[in-house]
Amino acid sequence: MKIKEMDKQLTEMENSILRFNSYFTDLGWCAYDSMNLPLIKEAITAYETSGVDAGESVLLKYYQGDVKEIIHWLKNKAEPFAQRYDLIQHAFDDHFEGRYYASVPLFLIIIDGAVNDYTKSKGFFAEGTDVTAWDCLVGCSDGLTKMKGIFNKGRNKTNHDEIRLPYRNGILHGRDLNYCNEYVSCKCVALMFALADWMSMRDSEEKRRAKFEKESNPPPISESLKKLKENALQREEINKWQPRQVIVGKDIPLVPTIEDCADYQYVIPVIKAFNAWEAKIYGALSIYLNRLFSYEESEKKRAGECRQMFASKDFCSFELKEIEERACSMSRILVQADWDVNGKHFSEPLEFGCVYQDENEKPVLPWRGNGKWTLIPWSVQGLYKI
Repeated sequence: MKIKEMDKQLTEMENSILRFNSYFTDLGWCAYDSMNLPLIKEAITAYETSGVDAGESVLLKYYQGDVKEIIHWLKNKAEPFAQRYDLIQHAFDDHFEGRYYASVPLFLIIIDGAVNDYTKSKGFFAEGTDVTAWDCLVGCSDGLTKMKGIFNKGRNKTNHDEIRLPYRNGILHGRDLNYCNEYVSCKCVALMFALADWMSMRDSEEKRRAKFEKESNPPPISESLKKLKENALQREEINKWQPRQVIVGKDIPLVPTIEDCADYQYVIPVIKAFNAWEAKIYGALSIYLNRLFSYEESEKKRAGECRQMFASKDFCSFELKEIEERACSMSRILVQADWDVNGKHFSEPLEFGCVYQDENEKPVLPWRGNGKWTLIPWSVQGLYKI
């Protein structure tokens, strides 16, 4: 039943993406892997019921407002954007304040430079730049390729009429003079997120191909039988497991120590992470919050990114709010954390998943003792507030 439901959801998502691209690609938008599916559906509905302007209005509203909460994704997904994060923040400041005369050229410069660094040869708008990726989201590669063709059109005459597409040559060479509007700026923003996804997908191609080939070549029958037997035993153990209703303040203190967590081992990484933050031990903190800095390849670089993010944040306290045992190998933990930044106080809810997994990041059974509890930041946008 679950497989059928998943297949139905995937088909629905695929159809939504294809319809989105058919409606909006010529207008300068394309779907990408991390794009909000409800946003895609809302834009499609508006387009189909009220026309193209209504569809674009949905996208403009998102990229002028809600996107503010996920700007850090650009840094987390792709190193070339991480290197330009200060410029990106300046561009977004202009964008959100409606200073499109400033945001648009800066977005275009960032895009061209980031892709140039990534390809080590050519910018996004250069002829011959390949923006495809293996097993990318349906239409993603085609959409980016089409965007490149549209935005890179030659603009050989000075044009005073309003444009609603970010024509790179016309804008940066001073031929399209009336580019200062939300359409052009928002489409630059959407393009940056699409390119960050593309870079992430290209970086993971080798790993994803290897996984696909492994799954496409089944193991010997004897190994399969052994695995089936082991799976059956695990299912039997899992079926015996029952989630506990954990009441914070009764079963476990509001501010627990490690000693308080003998029966709630999944809380320990949260405590250790906050202890490391308070002590300003950024190497240890970057390990506990590894998923926040996974775009960096080395522990040293992850520690550096962690230091940059937390050095100005003076930890004050934390308090458990909710614990939910969702599965034998996964729990949800909600905390309220307090810290100061340059005399300004912050008190934000932070939500973590805690998964018991082996060295290959595969969930395993906690009572077998062959893994460790690992934090997964589910909703920690508050850490990025300034």
